[in-house]
Amino acid sequence: MSKPEFVYAIYIQTTAEQLYQALTDAEFIKIYMGGYGPDSTWEAGAPVRWKMDPDGEFEEVGQRVLEAEPGKRLSYTWHTLQPMHRQMFDFASDEEWEQAVRERSKVAFDIEPAESPEMGIKLTITHDGFDSPDSKMLEGVSGGWIVILSSLKTLLEGGKFLDEPA
Repeated sequence: MSKPEFVYAIYIQTTAEQLYQALTDAEFIKIYMGGYGPDSTWEAGAPVRWKMDPDGEFEEVGQRVLEAEPGKRLSYTWHTLQPMHRQMFDFASDEEWEQAVRERSKVAFDIEPAESPEMGIKLTITHDGFDSPDSKMLEGVSGGWIVILSSLKTLLEGGKFLDEPA
């Protein structure tokens, strides 16, 4: 049986270059991820530091860039569950927590022209490498990525965010 994965595609009215920049530029990321998010030089093998608190600093959490092809693909290892996640998810026991924090997944963003030019650019995210369908990280990223990518689409298409005045 293959391991579970989260796959989601979204169409954005932008260019492949602008989309890649939005996935890798700290100022863009800060906007659509609400002050959280990754930072890196985005070269293969480079660390991906993560900001877990909008008021905090970027932290080394063991993530590494796997692939970085501007305008086409970005992939990196994902952080394991962090102490703050223990409070977010219901772990029945210390043993369950200890097992869950060992799981190491990865995320990939594939950028390509949409099937029809008027649809813009197709962004497909694949987050995989989860140990089981019951993975707490899989549960978290499945909802989280949809919100993040919706916000990214809004930003790139020049729309307003929910907390902005009309």
